[in-house]
Amino acid sequence: YVGNPVLFQFLKPYEHIPAVKFLNNVYNTAPASKWSLSIVPLYGVLSGNSPPEKIDMNTSGSLACTGFVWTIYALMIQPQNSGSRALAAVNFCMGSVNGYKCYKKKQYLDSLKK
Repeated sequence: YVGNPVLFQFLKPYEHIPAVKFLNNVYNTAPASKWSLSIVPLYGVLSGNSPPEKIDMNTSGSLACTGFVWTIYALMIQPQNSGSRALAAVNFCMGSVNGYKCYKKKQYLDSLKK
């Protein structure tokens, strides 16, 4: 089990269900938790509703760097499988979205200086 086996004993009777087997795997839970960090900024970028004055450069910058570093690391995992590729994809998405948010904030700050 992912995490503490004592904590997840309640899943024992449901192990035969394919969805429980699928979700009880680090290759599937790691990308799911990363998407939780990526989905809100991605929605803000795609909808165009994120005001640049509310973007935090420190948070977006650190998430962008983390995303790109972990993309490289996820591609180095051997053997490659669908979980490691999904982890690389979500990390790249997290790095790209937050990098764009940093760029958008920088453009906004430069426009205020003029």
